[in-house]
Amino acid sequence: MQLPTGSSEEGNLEVMRNMKSLVLALGFLLLGVGGALSGEPGNQETFYLQLVRGTDDDTPPVPHATRVGSKLSRRLQPVLRWKHYWELKQLAVSVRIGGKVRREMSEEREVEIELLNAERMVVRLYRAGNLTRVERQPVKTPMLIMGGDREDKDESWFIVVRQDKPGND
Repeated sequence: MQLPTGSSEEGNLEVMRNMKSLVLALGFLLLGVGGALSGEPGNQETFYLQLVRGTDDDTPPVPHATRVGSKLSRRLQPVLRWKHYWELKQLAVSVRIGGKVRREMSEEREVEIELLNAERMVVRLYRAGNLTRVERQPVKTPMLIMGGDREDKDESWFIVVRQDKPGND
C-alpha cells in the first residue's frame, strides 16, 4: 500500500478507498471459507439409510412399517429368498468430506458413514455396539445393502445406504 502524498483530505480519501477494498476482499474471503465449512454442495454428500426386514409374512411386522419401493424390491428379490421387504426406519444424513456420521437405526443396529475423500467412503455396521461389517466403496455407489443377519429363521434384517431418495419408485 502506498502512502498518499497530496493534501490530508486526499490522503484520507485514499486511505478510505484502500480500507474499503480490504474490507470487501476480506468479506469475499470469509464468504468462501464459510461456504466451505458450512457444507455447501461439493463439500458433503447426502445419503439415505433404510432399516429393512425381509420376511415371507405379507403383514407389516410393526404398525409403522411400509413396503420398500419397487427399485429396492427389484434389487433384493432375485438374490434373496424373502417374498416381502418392509422398511422400518428411514433417515437422511449429510456427511462432510473428511468426516463421519453414525446413526442409530434400531435399539441394536447402527450405521456409520465416513467420507475419506470425494471419491471413497467407508460404511460400518454395528450390532449391539459391536462392529460387525465394514465396506469400502466409491461414494457414488448407487445402493449398498449390508446385514442379512437373522434373529430367527423366518426373517432377516438389512441396512441400505443409497444416494437417491427412497420411495415407491
